[in-house]
Amino acid sequence: MSNAAVVTVTRLAAAVVIAAALGVQAWADLTYGTFTWAQLPGYFTPLAALAAVVALVAAAITGADEPRWVALLRVNAATYGVITGAVYWYLLAGVATPVYPWANMVLHGGAGAFLVADWLLIGKPVRLPLRTLWTVLVVPAAWIGYLLVRATLDGWVPYPFLDPARGVSTVAATIGVIAGIGLAVAAILHLAIVLRPLRREPRPESGAVAVRTARTSRR
Repeated sequence: MSNAAVVTVTRLAAAVVIAAALGVQAWADLTYGTFTWAQLPGYFTPLAALAAVVALVAAAITGADEPRWVALLRVNAATYGVITGAVYWYLLAGVATPVYPWANMVLHGGAGAFLVADWLLIGKPVRLPLRTLWTVLVVPAAWIGYLLVRATLDGWVPYPFLDPARGVSTVAATIGVIAGIGLAVAAILHLAIVLRPLRREPRPESGAVAVRTARTSRR
């Protein structure tokens, strides 16, 4: 099996594992917890997992010569994975009681680690323009917008640090910090690719050089 085939299979396998972890975690939350289907979109972890699956499948399909939009999917999904893991282990791990620890580890650590490694190590370096950095905020902005609308309807929020009872300024500051960290992580990943050395392929000898070498060998 070629290296390209190994990369494709690995990416698809990772996408299947992440999707399976998301399905198992959702089933456990709905079965053993107090969650409802209407509440699941309010959590960022499922969105990050879906972004990871889409990015990995797109990268597996396009292969080495991926277009810019696939590179953006990969780097943004990697950023979401890092932020999801960091927020979970710093703010939520102490109060969470996962029914299936393996699924929890995949969604809050494993997926992000794989996406970062895939971004930094696999394929040709893709130099994305700095103006594309803002795209990492599209999914979180849509998520926050949904939560604001949801909160005005029934007052429900998914995370304690988003509770309006803490005060509008406190919640806004928390969101701002998380958004700033997300931009910083995305910028680091963008910069890491820029600094990554390009692999130089051996240059074949030109026809003239090849003929000269052949003549020399006959003498």
